[in-house]
Amino acid sequence: MTSPSKRKLVKPEPLAGKKKANARAGVKAEGRSAVSGGVTSGVVSTLGSSSLAERTNGATAPRLPPPTGPPRYSRLKKGAIIEITVFNWMVFSGPVTLKAEEGINLIAAANASGKSSLVCALVFGLGYNSSILSRNKELINYIKKGEKKSFIEIKLKKDERTNTTIKRIMNITQNKLESFWFVNCKKVSHTEILELQKEFHLNLGNLITFMPQENVSKFSRLSPEELFECTLMAIDKNLLERYHHLKKLIREKKEGEHNVQLLTHQVKEEEKLITDLEEKKGKFESLKKLLAKVRTYRVKKSILAMNAKKKQLADVKAKMDSLVKEKNEHFETLRQYLSEVEKCHKVINHLSEQLAKEKKKIKEATTRYVRINVQLDEIEAEILGEEKVMEDAVQHLHENEEYIKNLDKRKKKIEEELHQIERFFRERGAQMGVPVGVQFGEDDPGALEQSLQEELQNLANANKQLLMRKYALQTEHASLVEKLQKRQNYQNIQEEKFLNSIEFTLRERILNYKRDIKSIVRTHRLLSESALEDIRKGYDLSKITSQNEMNGAIIDELSKRNIIYGPLCKYIKCINPQFDYVLEFSLKKYFNSFLLIEKENTPLLESLYKNYKLSVITMSRENHKLCHVTNEMRERGVECFLYELFESPQIVKNGLMNFIPINISFVVREGTFKNKTTKDITSFNNFMLEEIAKQTNEQVGSLLYFCEQNVHRYRISTYNQNVFIDSFSFVDRRCKILYYISSEVKKDISNLERRRSECEGELLTLKSKMDEMDLQKKQKNDQLNNLILQKSEVNIRKKKKLLLLRELKSVEENLNLYLKGEQLIDEKKDKISKRINHLNGRKVQLCADFFDTLKGHKANDMEAFSLWRRLSQWKRYLSLVRTQNAESERKHQTIKSQIDLENTKHAALTHHIEELENLIKVQKGELSKEETKSLNEIKLSLEEIDSILQDCAIQQRIYNNLERNEERYNVLVLSIERHNENVKRKKEQLKNLGKELETNGKQIQFVLSNWVNQIDECILFLNHNLEKFISFINPEYGAKIELVKKNELFERCELYIKVKFKKTAPFLLLSVSHQSGGERSLTTMLYILSIQKLTKNGFYVLDELNQGLDHTNEKKIFELLSCLSNPSMYKQHFMHHYDYRHIQIDYQSKPQYFILTPQIIRDIFFRDITVHYLFNGFGVLSGQFDEVEPAAGVEAAGVAEAAAEDLLGDDF
Repeated sequence: MTSPSKRKLVKPEPLAGKKKANARAGVKAEGRSAVSGGVTSGVVSTLGSSSLAERTNGATAPRLPPPTGPPRYSRLKKGAIIEITVFNWMVFSGPVTLKAEEGINLIAAANASGKSSLVCALVFGLGYNSSILSRNKELINYIKKGEKKSFIEIKLKKDERTNTTIKRIMNITQNKLESFWFVNCKKVSHTEILELQKEFHLNLGNLITFMPQENVSKFSRLSPEELFECTLMAIDKNLLERYHHLKKLIREKKEGEHNVQLLTHQVKEEEKLITDLEEKKGKFESLKKLLAKVRTYRVKKSILAMNAKKKQLADVKAKMDSLVKEKNEHFETLRQYLSEVEKCHKVINHLSEQLAKEKKKIKEATTRYVRINVQLDEIEAEILGEEKVMEDAVQHLHENEEYIKNLDKRKKKIEEELHQIERFFRERGAQMGVPVGVQFGEDDPGALEQSLQEELQNLANANKQLLMRKYALQTEHASLVEKLQKRQNYQNIQEEKFLNSIEFTLRERILNYKRDIKSIVRTHRLLSESALEDIRKGYDLSKITSQNEMNGAIIDELSKRNIIYGPLCKYIKCINPQFDYVLEFSLKKYFNSFLLIEKENTPLLESLYKNYKLSVITMSRENHKLCHVTNEMRERGVECFLYELFESPQIVKNGLMNFIPINISFVVREGTFKNKTTKDITSFNNFMLEEIAKQTNEQVGSLLYFCEQNVHRYRISTYNQNVFIDSFSFVDRRCKILYYISSEVKKDISNLERRRSECEGELLTLKSKMDEMDLQKKQKNDQLNNLILQKSEVNIRKKKKLLLLRELKSVEENLNLYLKGEQLIDEKKDKISKRINHLNGRKVQLCADFFDTLKGHKANDMEAFSLWRRLSQWKRYLSLVRTQNAESERKHQTIKSQIDLENTKHAALTHHIEELENLIKVQKGELSKEETKSLNEIKLSLEEIDSILQDCAIQQRIYNNLERNEERYNVLVLSIERHNENVKRKKEQLKNLGKELETNGKQIQFVLSNWVNQIDECILFLNHNLEKFISFINPEYGAKIELVKKNELFERCELYIKVKFKKTAPFLLLSVSHQSGGERSLTTMLYILSIQKLTKNGFYVLDELNQGLDHTNEKKIFELLSCLSNPSMYKQHFMHHYDYRHIQIDYQSKPQYFILTPQIIRDIFFRDITVHYLFNGFGVLSGQFDEVEPAAGVEAAGVAEAAAEDLLGDDF
């Protein structure tokens, strides 16, 4: 970590003038933070053209007589600033005072020196809030950090004799800010401060009069209407208030006219609605009359219909009586016929019942017959089954004769094989020494086999111990080899330490590059396929570690062939551990970089940049001149140059020299600068510059060297050779990445080598022991295998013997079963014969029952046939009787149907008459007395009444949409009355609105009469000034102002600034899209200057408005400012000879400008300009100008700060 850089300024030579104490009094008012006082106009005009170098070399300016003319501040407007004092405010501690002058006050200093702090002090000290600044919203954040109290004091001009002082005291208590206001040492409220703003015409919210640094770009983004309002506010706030009042009157007039139109429309709609309601009322009354007529005629129609129904009822009753009489007479002729029919039905029913009984008996007999047949079939099937079983048994016995013969042969063969096995056991027992009477293979102890197995187990355990020892030695040997590689290979160690020290994102980029190196090489054809194949043969790619090692081998091959090196920390070997921290501090920025030798390989370069986002450097210059330490350098304390501290490939060193001056940077011995003065150090620096310039044959203007724990940067200004910058920063002595093989590491390496030799010797001894043990183990295994083979053959014979015994037993059982089967077959034959005899007996009994059933069936059949014949005869007789009397029966049915029909008609007519009577009662209840009386007067037929009712129904369809409700009719009448009242009231409102519009129009004309003339003359004056000023800047430039109004009443006014910067170019609207930043800044500055003679503002603030201007335009602007600050020169060159009757132009007063800028233009002639310098910027040292005397005519408030450039780039 490095501490913030400290810069030193060369102390200028003493200037002739006032005493040194006076100079120190002004500077030490704030220590390192102070604001200079104003330089008088006469002095500035003398020193404005002199260069900073002349003042530094001791040139003195002649003392000028005090200026003559009107008293100080006499020509300033009301509200101009006399003094600004701040205490503990932003970057100032204080109290710090700025004494303003009339005309132009140029506040110049480096960035971050506190220029904008003064602007913020104006805003908050005059009662405004932070919305003007577009900065931090909280006031507490503007108080200097760590302080609890602060104040701002501003002195404003009130009249020729008196001034007004506004003071704001701010205290911080428990993170809360309290403000107290004082006016001329009297405590006041914030409301009184707002009244003072109006009294002194303070318009800090207007961009034209107050433009802080944050709002410079806002001016060009103002809309035309906003620009017009800002202009009116800057000229006179009353003009803006009258403009807003005029807009309000026009808006009220428009609202009144809109209300008149609305009320007129509403009156017409109300009248139209009343007409519709009256029409509905008439229709409703017509409908009431029509409904009354319909009710009356409906009642009359119902009465006539009821009378007609009663007449029909009497006719139906008479017809029914005649039909009943005729029916009774005809029934006497049918009585005898009906008795015969009844007799036939009784006989037929009796015969049918007897026939049904006989048929039932026949059916039962048939069922029994079928059952007997089924039982006979079952008995015959059983007999056949028994006979089949007997035949099958005899046939099976005959077929098994051959099988029995085969069983006998198989038994003899098995007995022969058993005899051979017994003979084998006896012979083998004799060979193995088994006692007689003991069967071989049954009780063998296997002592020999057990002993052999125990010996083999002991050999296996010993072998395992040797293998474990071998594995331990191999693991230890591999670990030792790996440690030796790590200790001896500084490249991998440095790379690993570097990757662990950088951030995760950068580390992942480098690792991704390593993982994809194979595809990169193939894509860009950096190596041939044969070379890649040779590298691949030495690694097992199934393991991730082997893949990483192969990728590392490819990267090493690329560096060997001078294609690409990276990361560069691998190729830097520190050879002087005393200064390893210096080397790391100097080269650390490029440790992660990759050096591409062939920079013409653009595809590879783009891939590394875009795909892997790596830091890649290329070779721009291959050879650099190296400096060496001479004897005189060594006497002065130079130890070595930076490139001598490390070893690396020469091409890597040349690549680094393109970006880092390691060939001229050097290290100084400790204690070299101890007790050295600034002059001695400067002498050393100049000597080294000269020596390095001689050795490199190049001009050198800067140095970078290391001494103890500091890095020094020394640079001479190109503007002035007597000005230089000498800064230093702290360097941490700890080295975190670079690796150096020390004596302890070498001792550790020798121990590791000795232990590795011991491990290799033990491994050879173990190998010989394991070979001997393998031989013994092979012999014992052969003996055990022979024993196992013999034992296996005996076991096989024993198992075969057991199988043969089982088979012999099975064969004997089958033979015994066959002999028993013949006896069983004879017994089964006897049983089957008895069963067949029993079944034949049952069959004979069933046949007897069958014949008895046939006899009963025949008798029943004859009886049923006779009954059927008698039944058929009676049915024929019944049919004959019915045929003879069919005509009489049909006539009787016809009369009966006619009687039923007449009964139905009689009932229907009776029901209709009852309904009509009830309907007439209801309808008469709905009629009024007059309508009831009029019923008797209606002498019309039913058809005529129907015709009248149809005509009424047609008329009712016309009034279909009307609600037939009396309440609705009453509501309709009330609505008509209410709408009539509304029409009357709105006509009165129209009359009142007409009077108000007439009054409003008179007010608008009264306001416009004077305001329009003032606006026209203001625009005329602004156009003249703007045209003159821009022509002063450049005769080919042009500018004009156009006022666009929406209508003749000036309801909405828009102000457009149009400019051109070529003689033949058209005028274009001032906007971001048409002009550059410098053109907009120039136009904005000229517009603000054009308006200053019309305004009542006491001062103007322009913060860094000139930053977008080039050298020529900025110089012209300052010349124009100087001219405008002098009323006589303004009248001579820019005065508009026009009779202005409605506006007052202040040609005598002198405006007050505060222009803030970080730099002063060279070779500019300051005239009537007061320049303030801030000694609060970067590079100012405490007590730096304690011994400096100011030049003649310069007040003791401060001196100019010497300009110095930062000569060191980002690479250092």
